[in-house]
Amino acid sequence: MEHGTIKGRILTEATTRVHTPSLAAEAHPWCLKLVSGPDAGAVFALGDSALVGREHGVDVRLAETSVSRRHCHLYRKRGGYWVLDLGATNPTRVNGMQVTATPMMDGDLLHCGDLDLKLIGPRNPEHPRITLPPAPDGRDRLSGVLCRSRFREALEGECARRQGDGALALLVLDVDHFRHINDRFGFAAGDRALKTLGRLLLDQCRDGAQPGRIGGEEFAVLLPGCPRQEAMRLAERLRQSIAALELLEDGEPVTFTASIGVAALRSSDTGCDPLYGRADAALYEAKRLGRNRVVAFPDG
Repeated sequence: MEHGTIKGRILTEATTRVHTPSLAAEAHPWCLKLVSGPDAGAVFALGDSALVGREHGVDVRLAETSVSRRHCHLYRKRGGYWVLDLGATNPTRVNGMQVTATPMMDGDLLHCGDLDLKLIGPRNPEHPRITLPPAPDGRDRLSGVLCRSRFREALEGECARRQGDGALALLVLDVDHFRHINDRFGFAAGDRALKTLGRLLLDQCRDGAQPGRIGGEEFAVLLPGCPRQEAMRLAERLRQSIAALELLEDGEPVTFTASIGVAALRSSDTGCDPLYGRADAALYEAKRLGRNRVVAFPDG
């Protein structure tokens, strides 16, 4: 995989320092709490993705004229949340600073028009201890693949079942420059791109493979009984298929690519976080090397 025209690479232990993100279960969902306005104190539980705005049908509805119909979009990424401004008349701000897209930390203030909302994580002492009902079929409503919580359950189960034999691989993939699609063609076009990607993953990942959406434009594929080299070949096929996709938006072609990280289960792994951490590190090495490529973390 390191040679020829295939954009694949084996990551060495010395290439990157591994920061281990987690898909671990959270006792309570992240939430937004209104801290200003006539409805101050209202709490909104957040799923993997949430639209904030004034119109009916959004996930966090703020009936205030200073808030745009679709003001901003919050989505899970790397264990936390990102916020994306959707061209609001009164631009989205975080902690007083105008933003287009930025990560948000526990306790940060989100300003939508004249209203302020605080992002509260599950371990924050201010958390109201609300719960979020699970997706009825365990599927992400946009892409059709497993939702984050159901994917985590599947990953944990396979890691426990296959501990010791190493016959398990994980792909983590991220759409390259996804924000450019939203900026140029609009939020609806971004949604269509993610829906198309989900359909492609479901079509091409068979034989027990389980694709899931783990936040924003980040997806993962669980590959039971699959060694790393075979996982790399599948990842490369997916990379090529994604690059070949072409959507039309008002007659203009929309194309995108993806970076993919690959890792295999080790006998020394405890739980699923080490496996996910290695695949995630490989993904970000692929980003660092120029995107639109596959990088694999080495066997232990």
